[in-house]
Amino acid sequence: MDTYTDEELMALVQKQDTSAFEELLRRYEPRVFGFFWRLSANRQSAEDGTQETFLRLWRARVRYEPTGKFSTYLLQIAKNHFLHERQKQNRRKDHQPGAAMNPFAATEEPAAPDAVDRPILARELQTAVTDAIARLPEALRLVYVLTEQEGMSYQQVAEVLACPVGTVGSRKVEAVRRLRELLQPWRDGLHGAGPQ
Repeated sequence: MDTYTDEELMALVQKQDTSAFEELLRRYEPRVFGFFWRLSANRQSAEDGTQETFLRLWRARVRYEPTGKFSTYLLQIAKNHFLHERQKQNRRKDHQPGAAMNPFAATEEPAAPDAVDRPILARELQTAVTDAIARLPEALRLVYVLTEQEGMSYQQVAEVLACPVGTVGSRKVEAVRRLRELLQPWRDGLHGAGPQ
Protein backbone atom coordinates (compact mmCIF):
# COMPACT_ATOMS: atom_id res chain seq x y z
CA MET A 1 0.00 0.00 0.00
CA ASP A 2 2.95 2.33 0.44
CA THR A 3 3.16 2.80 -3.35
CA TYR A 4 -0.39 4.17 -3.58
CA THR A 5 -1.02 7.90 -3.70
CA ASP A 6 -3.07 9.48 -0.94
CA GLU A 7 -5.95 9.92 -3.36
CA GLU A 8 -5.84 6.26 -4.40
CA LEU A 9 -5.87 5.26 -0.76
CA MET A 10 -8.88 7.47 -0.10
CA ALA A 11 -10.70 5.86 -3.03
CA LEU A 12 -10.14 2.51 -1.27
CA VAL A 13 -11.16 4.00 2.09
CA GLN A 14 -14.43 5.07 0.48
CA LYS A 15 -15.02 1.36 -0.12
CA GLN A 16 -14.36 0.72 3.59
CA ASP A 17 -10.84 -0.65 3.04
CA THR A 18 -9.37 -0.44 6.54
CA SER A 19 -5.82 -1.28 5.43
CA ALA A 20 -5.86 1.78 3.15
CA PHE A 21 -7.09 3.87 6.08
CA GLU A 22 -4.31 2.47 8.28
CA GLU A 23 -1.76 3.47 5.62
CA LEU A 24 -3.10 7.06 5.63
CA LEU A 25 -2.96 7.01 9.42
CA ARG A 26 0.66 5.82 9.30
CA ARG A 27 1.56 8.58 6.83
CA TYR A 28 -0.20 11.47 8.50
CA GLU A 29 -0.63 10.75 12.21
CA PRO A 30 2.71 12.36 13.19
CA ARG A 31 1.95 15.46 11.13
CA VAL A 32 -1.56 15.86 12.54
CA PHE A 33 -0.28 15.28 16.07
CA GLY A 34 2.40 17.93 15.51
CA PHE A 35 -0.22 20.33 14.22
CA PHE A 36 -2.31 19.98 17.39
CA TRP A 37 0.75 19.98 19.65
CA ARG A 38 1.97 23.29 18.24
CA LEU A 39 -1.49 24.82 18.59
CA SER A 40 -2.19 23.63 22.13
CA ALA A 41 1.19 22.79 23.73
CA ASN A 42 -0.68 20.01 25.49
CA ARG A 43 0.01 16.34 24.81
CA GLN A 44 -3.45 15.08 25.77
CA SER A 45 -5.15 17.71 23.61
CA ALA A 46 -2.85 16.84 20.71
CA GLU A 47 -3.59 13.11 21.07
CA ASP A 48 -7.34 13.74 21.36
CA GLY A 49 -7.31 16.10 18.37
CA THR A 50 -5.38 13.61 16.26
CA GLN A 51 -7.75 10.79 17.11
CA GLU A 52 -10.80 12.94 16.41
CA THR A 53 -9.38 14.14 13.08
CA PHE A 54 -8.93 10.60 11.79
CA LEU A 55 -12.33 9.58 13.15
CA ARG A 56 -13.88 12.49 11.25
CA LEU A 57 -11.92 11.51 8.14
CA TRP A 58 -13.38 8.00 8.34
CA ARG A 59 -16.90 9.34 8.83
CA ALA A 60 -16.54 11.78 5.92
CA ARG A 61 -14.98 9.24 3.54
CA VAL A 62 -18.06 8.96 1.31
CA ARG A 63 -18.09 12.74 0.74
CA TYR A 64 -14.39 13.00 -0.14
CA GLU A 65 -13.64 14.32 -3.62
CA PRO A 66 -10.00 14.59 -4.75
CA THR A 67 -10.17 18.22 -5.89
CA GLY A 68 -6.93 19.25 -4.14
CA LYS A 69 -4.12 17.77 -2.11
CA PHE A 70 -5.21 15.19 0.45
CA SER A 71 -2.96 16.76 3.11
CA THR A 72 -4.83 20.06 2.70
CA TYR A 73 -8.16 18.25 3.09
CA LEU A 74 -6.93 16.47 6.22
CA LEU A 75 -5.61 19.67 7.79
CA GLN A 76 -8.95 21.35 7.09
CA ILE A 77 -10.58 18.63 9.18
CA ALA A 78 -7.99 19.15 11.92
CA LYS A 79 -8.42 22.93 11.82
CA ASN A 80 -12.21 22.65 12.04
CA HIS A 81 -11.94 20.32 15.02
CA PHE A 82 -9.47 22.67 16.74
CA LEU A 83 -11.75 25.68 16.27
CA HIS A 84 -14.81 23.69 17.41
CA GLU A 85 -13.03 22.60 20.61
CA ARG A 86 -11.83 26.17 21.23
CA GLN A 87 -15.39 27.46 20.97
CA LYS A 88 -16.57 24.84 23.46
CA GLN A 89 -13.79 25.80 25.88
CA ASN A 90 -14.58 29.49 25.55
CA ARG A 91 -18.27 28.84 26.26
CA ARG A 92 -17.32 26.86 29.38
CA LYS A 93 -14.98 29.65 30.55
CA ASP A 94 -17.72 32.23 30.06
CA HIS A 95 -19.91 30.27 32.49
CA GLN A 96 -17.21 29.75 35.14
CA PRO A 97 -16.31 32.72 37.34
CA GLY A 98 -12.59 33.17 37.90
CA ALA A 99 -11.65 30.91 34.99
CA ALA A 100 -9.83 33.62 33.07
CA MET A 101 -6.42 32.64 34.45
CA ASN A 102 -3.71 32.38 31.80
CA PRO A 103 -2.22 28.86 31.90
CA PHE A 104 0.74 30.09 29.85
CA ALA A 105 1.78 32.94 32.14
CA ALA A 106 5.42 32.73 33.15
CA THR A 107 5.85 31.77 36.79
CA GLU A 108 9.52 32.62 37.03
CA GLU A 109 12.12 34.71 35.27
CA PRO A 110 14.25 32.92 32.67
CA ALA A 111 17.69 32.04 33.95
CA ALA A 112 20.80 33.83 32.71
CA PRO A 113 22.91 31.90 30.19
CA ASP A 114 25.84 31.44 32.57
CA ALA A 115 23.54 29.80 35.13
CA VAL A 116 22.51 26.94 32.88
CA ASP A 117 24.07 24.72 30.26
CA ARG A 118 23.12 24.90 26.60
CA PRO A 119 20.65 21.95 26.52
CA ILE A 120 18.66 23.44 29.39
CA LEU A 121 18.72 26.86 27.75
CA ALA A 122 17.55 25.33 24.46
CA ARG A 123 14.65 23.58 26.27
CA GLU A 124 13.72 26.83 28.00
CA LEU A 125 13.72 28.64 24.67
CA GLN A 126 11.60 25.94 23.06
CA THR A 127 9.15 26.10 25.97
CA ALA A 128 9.01 29.91 25.76
CA VAL A 129 8.36 29.78 22.00
CA THR A 130 5.72 27.05 22.37
CA ASP A 131 3.97 29.01 25.11
CA ALA A 132 4.13 32.22 23.07
CA ILE A 133 2.59 30.50 20.05
CA ALA A 134 -0.17 29.10 22.26
CA ARG A 135 -0.93 32.65 23.48
CA LEU A 136 -1.52 34.01 19.97
CA PRO A 137 -5.14 34.59 18.90
CA GLU A 138 -6.48 31.54 17.03
CA ALA A 139 -6.44 33.11 13.56
CA LEU A 140 -2.80 34.16 13.91
CA ARG A 141 -1.76 30.92 15.58
CA LEU A 142 -3.25 28.82 12.79
CA VAL A 143 -1.47 30.82 10.08
CA TYR A 144 1.85 30.73 11.96
CA VAL A 145 1.72 27.00 12.65
CA LEU A 146 0.66 26.10 9.12
CA THR A 147 3.30 28.28 7.41
CA GLU A 148 6.26 28.02 9.75
CA GLN A 149 5.86 24.61 11.32
CA GLU A 150 3.91 22.71 8.69
CA GLY A 151 5.85 24.35 5.85
CA MET A 152 2.73 25.14 3.83
CA SER A 153 2.65 27.90 1.22
CA TYR A 154 0.36 30.89 1.68
CA GLN A 155 -1.85 29.46 -1.08
CA GLN A 156 -2.18 26.11 0.72
CA VAL A 157 -2.93 27.85 4.01
CA ALA A 158 -5.57 29.97 2.27
CA GLU A 159 -7.22 26.75 1.08
CA VAL A 160 -7.15 25.20 4.57
CA LEU A 161 -8.52 28.33 6.24
CA ALA A 162 -10.89 29.28 3.38
CA CYS A 163 -9.62 32.87 3.23
CA PRO A 164 -7.76 35.05 0.69
CA VAL A 165 -3.98 34.64 0.30
CA GLY A 166 -3.54 38.30 1.27
CA THR A 167 -5.25 37.62 4.58
CA VAL A 168 -2.80 34.79 5.24
CA GLY A 169 0.10 37.16 4.57
CA SER A 170 -1.17 39.91 6.87
CA ARG A 171 -1.96 37.42 9.64
CA LYS A 172 1.55 35.97 9.34
CA VAL A 173 3.14 39.41 9.69
CA GLU A 174 0.98 40.15 12.75
CA ALA A 175 1.75 36.72 14.27
CA VAL A 176 5.50 37.31 13.98
CA ARG A 177 5.16 40.81 15.45
CA ARG A 178 3.20 39.52 18.43
CA LEU A 179 5.58 36.61 18.98
CA ARG A 180 8.47 39.08 19.15
CA GLU A 181 6.56 41.04 21.80
CA LEU A 182 5.71 37.92 23.79
CA LEU A 183 9.31 36.69 23.70
CA GLN A 184 10.87 40.07 24.56
CA PRO A 185 10.93 39.40 28.34
CA TRP A 186 12.70 36.10 27.69
CA ARG A 187 15.28 37.82 25.46
CA ASP A 188 15.75 40.60 28.00
CA GLY A 189 16.35 38.04 30.74
CA LEU A 190 18.77 36.16 28.53
CA HIS A 191 20.81 39.27 27.83
CA GLY A 192 20.52 40.63 31.36
CA ALA A 193 18.49 43.65 30.33
CA GLY A 194 15.81 44.04 32.93
CA PRO A 195 12.69 46.16 32.49
CA GLN A 196 13.45 49.86 32.00
